[in-house]
Amino acid sequence: MFSKPSQRESAYSSESSAAPLAATVIAKGVKVEGDFASEGDVVIEGQVNGSLSTSGRLTVGNDAVIKANVKASEAHVSGTIEGNTTVEHALELSASARIVGDIVAQTISVEAGAAIEGKMNIGEQAGSSSVGRTNGKASVGKNAFQSKSKEESSEEDDEEES
Repeated sequence: MFSKPSQRESAYSSESSAAPLAATVIAKGVKVEGDFASEGDVVIEGQVNGSLSTSGRLTVGNDAVIKANVKASEAHVSGTIEGNTTVEHALELSASARIVGDIVAQTISVEAGAAIEGKMNIGEQAGSSSVGRTNGKASVGKNAFQSKSKEESSEEDDEEES
């Protein structure tokens, strides 16, 4: 009734609990429709439509297109996300990244050339209502994030036309 587990049973249980989760890969040319969730890392090279959630790291490849609300622990984006993006820790956007939707993250790193259209809520205040808005191209200098609001862009356009 209260027997000791055999060596075979204890070896199996220690192997399964110690095994790391493999990354889930959506390859180029693959299209996923619906709600997609993972406990491990996720690499998207293809297309996802619906919702995407991972408790691990999300990597979005150059040619990837995500038309979904996204939630991840960390994310590195080189492709396109059309939907709201929530990242618990660090969000990295490469020069080829394009996000159309609101962003919530603890920290964000943006390479020059990345395009962001939507509200951004970054840092410790990530749950508050104080939100910055950026439209068009966002770029980063050596030490400062540079982004133009709609009003600033309109004023500059008016000045150029005169």
